[in-house]
Amino acid sequence: MMNLSHPNLSAIIKRTFNDLKRNQLKRYILFFKIAFFVLFLVIPVIVITLLVMDQIDVIKWSLGIVSIIALGFFVFLIVKFINPEIREKTVSQVMDKIKEKLANVMNLLAIMETDIGDCLIQMEEDLRINLPLKSTLVISENGEKKEYEKIVLTPLIMDFGLKDSGNTNLTYKVRWKPIVAQVEDLCTGIRDYYLHRKDYIKEHPEPLFQIIPFMGINTQNYYSEKDKATGKNISVSLKQLLEKNFEKFKDDTSPQMRRKHIDEIPWKDFNGNIESLKSHYFLGIKVYPPLGFDPWPEPGEERDKVCFLYDFCVEYNVPITAHCNPGGFLVNKEFSEFSNPLKWEAVLKEYKNLRLNLAHFGGVESKGWRRKITDMILEKDSETGKYKYENLYTDISYQGVNETSYRDMMNFINAHENEMRSRLIERIIFGSDFMINLQDVSSYSRYLQYFVKTDALTLEEKDMLCNKNAERFMYVG
Repeated sequence: MMNLSHPNLSAIIKRTFNDLKRNQLKRYILFFKIAFFVLFLVIPVIVITLLVMDQIDVIKWSLGIVSIIALGFFVFLIVKFINPEIREKTVSQVMDKIKEKLANVMNLLAIMETDIGDCLIQMEEDLRINLPLKSTLVISENGEKKEYEKIVLTPLIMDFGLKDSGNTNLTYKVRWKPIVAQVEDLCTGIRDYYLHRKDYIKEHPEPLFQIIPFMGINTQNYYSEKDKATGKNISVSLKQLLEKNFEKFKDDTSPQMRRKHIDEIPWKDFNGNIESLKSHYFLGIKVYPPLGFDPWPEPGEERDKVCFLYDFCVEYNVPITAHCNPGGFLVNKEFSEFSNPLKWEAVLKEYKNLRLNLAHFGGVESKGWRRKITDMILEKDSETGKYKYENLYTDISYQGVNETSYRDMMNFINAHENEMRSRLIERIIFGSDFMINLQDVSSYSRYLQYFVKTDALTLEEKDMLCNKNAERFMYVG
């Protein structure tokens, strides 16, 4: 969860503009590819071939025909846009797209401007009214059904502390955004949801949501000093942060024990001071490479810091969720490759037991990244024959924004043989990326409906994605 005071309005506008620009370019990319292929490959090859064959007259005739076709196409475009009906229709279609996108953005900004506690309450109201949802969430198929008494939300805090690093030509810059205020606001919002939801949702006394946030960390925002024992660069403040919030995770010898400790957290008693937080208020860690977190820097101070983070997470069994698609809040072009799954492959070669979720499954449009994540999940140890990265997962947050999205995803998964297909289904987690997904869908209930109603997944597969796989990744079931 976030509100406008944290990523700040400039980050939202920049991301929205970049997403809109990319979507518009998608419409013309095939045309440009074909034109480029014909202009710079097909025509030169034909001309060179004819020259070799000494067919000068044919070349003249061919160039003349090409010129006539190009002139005809140019005239067609002019006539088309001179015609007022065609011009108005074209402009109207473009404006409708812009208005639809603007409405989604305004919807997003409205909920981001809302107090986080009220945002959570409105999410529950939306689900109960529009799903519709009464005492339980029901997913059914051919007379069978799965019922869920609660929906677990895991707000992923993003550390905007390294916002723009001064890389802008604007007079005024967002040079830092301390994460402390964001943590306080989120935790206060969670408390207020539990305290005040009954004032708005009176017919359902039990909360629909169980809310367990992930702590946002960017190791670049923590200073380090030499550790006398190891000689490595260790951030004292990062060490203190991890120990304060996760020190008792080491005592959780089973998923059931981890869940018990999380269920016992008294969110209603949070006093607004993050110093009162302790183990099990946070379930895991969120890292966000587009904001400057490099999963595997060159050897040196930054490498030492990320290794300390991974060592801690392996020892204490702390799950990490990492943004893993080319989009997002990219604040510096130099950070664009930090999200690449190749970076995480280097990490996993050293930390194969790291409990890691590569969010967004590489992105719908980044087929190479999706393929790479899949290969990592399916990779087997050459000696044992077992899967190499037992704790590696991916999620499909922000993927299900329309009716065709799950069918497209399953076409990719179904192309694998039975064993590999089953393995993939066991390692994919349902996710929403709410509230950012409101750029492309009208509400959380609509997003959830697409998942509940799709026939691309069986009932058991839906249960795997939204229940069993998530529990296994988070080590709570």
